[in-house]
Amino acid sequence: MANETTSAIEKLVFARDVLQEQINERIAARNAQILEADSFFKARKTKLLAKYVGALGFRILDYKSKEKPSPEAGAAKLMFRIKDRAVPIFKDLAKKDNRESVVDFGDFSPEEKSTLIQLCEAFKGFGWISVERSRTELKIKRGRKNQAIQFWNGGWAEIVNRAIIESTLQAFAKEHKLSYDIFYDVKLVRLASEKVSPDMQLDVVARVDNRFYVFETKTGTLGIDKWVDRAKLFSRDQKSRFITCCID
Repeated sequence: MANETTSAIEKLVFARDVLQEQINERIAARNAQILEADSFFKARKTKLLAKYVGALGFRILDYKSKEKPSPEAGAAKLMFRIKDRAVPIFKDLAKKDNRESVVDFGDFSPEEKSTLIQLCEAFKGFGWISVERSRTELKIKRGRKNQAIQFWNGGWAEIVNRAIIESTLQAFAKEHKLSYDIFYDVKLVRLASEKVSPDMQLDVVARVDNRFYVFETKTGTLGIDKWVDRAKLFSRDQKSRFITCCID
């Protein structure tokens, strides 16, 4: 009786494996058809990236090019220059129930004071804040533009990180005569999905020859489970890597 049960189990396992193999073949054929019709796969600039994420089960929904710099790049660099001063001020101002902040210049160095004033003028130019300045303090009032909240809560760090990656990679690629490209804010959706909202969003993806380096910028708590999952996913081809960047 035990032998008959074992034999039946073995037959079922074999049938399952055959069915799984057929399923995998059909999924691969379907995915290949989806990619072949995909505009990003057809485009010369994004073909290798589309092929790379396609092998991971995704397609490109949208991305930003390094040829289109962020209008907030200058403000992000100012934020980074005095991050220990500026980040607490503006993260606090980003809170829903807090629309005003008073900054006392008491223990600011002249350079810190000057940079903070420049930063506030930049934010004022974007329509994000209004500001009143005296010799001893700044009174800052938050406006109603949502992009300010995103920038203050970490968007500035992503922009700074992009600039560091781009300048470093440009020098490295030139020295070693490598082809490269950089893609920002890459939105991915699962291959067979018809969604118009992304399943995954990547801060920076750098291509160096036929390898890809996926960078994620963190300014807060790092979720280790998510990091492990993404590190495994994006290094599946044994050539590419997932890298987490902290602004410090």
